Amino acid sequence: MSQQKTIVITGGTGLVGSRFIELFGDDHMVYIFTRGNRSDTDQVKYIKWDVEKQWVDKDKLPAKTDVLINLVGAGIADKRWTDERKKVLIDSRVKATELLHKTYRDQSVETYIGASAIGYYGDRGEEILTADSPSGKAGFLSECCVLWEESHQAIKSIASNHYILRIGIVLSSQGGALPKLSLPSKLGGAGYFGDGQMYYSWIHIDDLCGSMQYLIDKAPASRVYNGVSPEPIRLKELMRAVKSVYAKYALLLPIPIFGVKLAMGEMVTMLTNSNRVVPNHLVLAGYEYQYPDIHQALQHIKSNDV
Repeated sequence: MSQQKTIVITGGTGLVGSRFIELFGDDHMVYIFTRGNRSDTDQVKYIKWDVEKQWVDKDKLPAKTDVLINLVGAGIADKRWTDERKKVLIDSRVKATELLHKTYRDQSVETYIGASAIGYYGDRGEEILTADSPSGKAGFLSECCVLWEESHQAIKSIASNHYILRIGIVLSSQGGALPKLSLPSKLGGAGYFGDGQMYYSWIHIDDLCGSMQYLIDKAPASRVYNGVSPEPIRLKELMRAVKSVYAKYALLLPIPIFGVKLAMGEMVTMLTNSNRVVPNHLVLAGYEYQYPDIHQALQHIKSNDV
């Protein structure tokens, strides 16, 4: 059992934050920053904040915070990327992190975990990408992640252990990409974009949460880590795996990129970028994956409704 710590989370009611609390919340004192009015429970206490106004209800802060987990950010795939939406996506990450730093600048914390995404790398084809690889040279996803990570850097001054997790496609039945990927299979057709040869780097939600808990418990070297499974997979193979688990008799069919681009605009890069990302530093730090194989991961998610 982990040593009990006081953990403050932004984005704690989202997909990853909720699962982290479900798995590990009983081991810790958990506080969540929230925009709305929520009542405290035995497991979680809530701290009201307003990112736009750069305000936090400091009276609700714990006397001492051991761990800050920063997962906040508007949904990258929720709306078409207009110039206004791009600003929302960046500001929801950067301004929230700035407010977190402002709130804690006169304190110190043991561990800081800040979320980023593998969109940082841009479209890189067959290149094997480690956490030491440079950012992509073009594209909004890369631009957004670079600014996001820059905002995390200010918190280095108050955190003994400082981590950035570049998160891949999080697999869960409760949200994210998997319900969208599996639904067509259930309807009889599993689609992949173009030739399906682009790499998708994914992670079972429990391994993402487990790796976060591992960083808290073991305190390896402060650095950027890739929050992905050890086995990135081509999109066509991913969809073949989804089909085999969710609808064995569905047809595996290509989807022309042209039509998708018309519908999604610049957002299509979320589907067509190739990110062959590996978690070499996380493995070297000693984290042992529960679900490194795509078929094993999908079977567990389906069987347990994770």
